[in-house]
Formats: sequence, structure tokens, C-alpha cells
Amino acid sequence: MAKYDAMGDKVQRRVPVAVWIMLAGFVIAAIGLVWCLNTDLKKYAKTENLGTVQALEDIKDLELTFDAATTSITKSTDDKIHVTIDNAPKDVYSIGKKDGKFYIKTDNFSSFIKWSGIKDIPFLKDVYPHAKITVELPDAAFEKVKIENGGGDLSINGISCTDLEIDNGVGELTISNCTAKATDIENGIGKVEAKNCNFGKTQIDNGIGETDIKDCLMGKSEIDNGIGKTNIDSKINGDIDVDNGIGEINLKVKGSAGDYSFKGDDDGIKIIGKIDSGDAKYKIDLDNGIGDITIEFVS
Repeated sequence: MAKYDAMGDKVQRRVPVAVWIMLAGFVIAAIGLVWCLNTDLKKYAKTENLGTVQALEDIKDLELTFDAATTSITKSTDDKIHVTIDNAPKDVYSIGKKDGKFYIKTDNFSSFIKWSGIKDIPFLKDVYPHAKITVELPDAAFEKVKIENGGGDLSINGISCTDLEIDNGVGELTISNCTAKATDIENGIGKVEAKNCNFGKTQIDNGIGETDIKDCLMGKSEIDNGIGKTNIDSKINGDIDVDNGIGEINLKVKGSAGDYSFKGDDDGIKIIGKIDSGDAKYKIDLDNGIGDITIEFVS
């Protein structure tokens, strides 16, 4: 219905400024999308190759950070640390040594500004440089080894240290033949597989991803699972603290059921082979939300 002012003249309707701004934004976005689809964007994604050979000298600790890469950590054939990084996004990775620590770092600010998010956009994901990284470590007992995998595939084989700390974001992580006195594994939404390791005192924190620990030796252990799935099929010599939210924990303990007593929740928990014994050496403390916990003892 038309509107009139006090003089009886017809009032002309005006389009609000906000609407014009929104329409302009749509037009600019459409032009940008067409440009992206018809332009070779790889020429704007500069890359570089990096590498180093580092004598062990006084190095006791390792701090290694990776993102959007395929990475392999293995033993070297000599007493030096060897690193090669191919097709790395330019100015993101750095390699060095300081105060007895050898490190591989990513420049988080540079990575965020230049690349973050791009690798997740369907028609731009091939633009983001996917690095290939190889790290070879000498057969030495390091003190603390801290490894962070933001995204991509990471395999770790043969590390020996006192404290092993691994943080896996959205990537796939495999761990084998590693030895530590204390191990902390955190998994976000990725997948972790560990096999044939001696983890010592162990802490596992699984978010919404999946963590599988098989044929390993663990000491006193804390197992925390959010809404994901944690599977453990290993020997555990020590108390076990199990905390589950709305996910699933399957714990297959290699050993005698008589060595363990139980404390805590009953709802949502299934125990196979439980033996009530007054001579139990270890305690299993159970805290379950609305998820499922299954515990089985196997010889």
C-alpha cells in the first residue's frame, strides 16, 4: 500500500543502505569466486625446501611441530640428526638448536595469515603446499621429546626417551617401537595407532577421534575419553584411572583379573572375567558419563 506525507504527496520508498552494502558484498564474493576458479592459484603459493644435519653434541630434548604434512620420524644410521623438508610453505618452517634442545617449528602467525583455512576449502585445498618431512634420529636416549601434529600423516618409529609427549590434532598418527618412562598422548579429532611400545607411566586423552593402543607395555595409566573411541589391548602394570564421557572405551588387559580391584561407577560398564580378590595389586577406578566402558582380561 502506498504511503503519503502530510501534504498528500506520495512517499518514495528507499532501499536501506545496509541492503546495498549486502548486495555489493555478494557481487564482490561472486567475482572473487569466479576469479579463483579460473586462475592458477598455485603460482601465488610459494614453497621452499629445507634441510639440516645436526651433530648430537649436548642435545637432550626434542620439540617437533608439524602441520599439513606427511612426516616420518625414524632412526638414523649414524650419530646425527637428519631433517629434510620438501615443498614446505615458504617462511612457515624453521629448524634449529637452542639451550640443549633441537627443534622444528612452524611460524603460527605466518601459517595462519597465509595458509590457515585455505587447505580446508574444497576448490583451494590443492593450492596449499603439502610438505613431505623426514626426521632421522640417532639411537640415543633423549630426556624430553615433544611432538605436535596439527594435520597430516605422522609416523614415529624407534624413539627412546624419558618423557614422551605427543599431541595429534586432525591428522593420522602411528607410533611403533618407542620406549619412555612416561608417555602423554593427546588426540583431538584425528586417529592414533600405537603398537609394540613400552610407554611406562601413561596418560591418554582422546577427544572425538579414535585411539588404538595394541601390544604395548604400560605402567600406571590414566585413560580419558570424551565422545570418541579408545581401544587398548595391552599389558598394564599399575593402577588404571578410566574416565569416559559419552564415547566408548574398550580395555583389554593382558594379565590376571585377580591382580585388579574395582572402584567407581557401574552404569554403562561391562567387566568380563572379573575376580574379587583381596590380594589385588592394582586398582581400576571407573568414572563413566553416558557412554560405554568394556573391560576384559586375557592371558
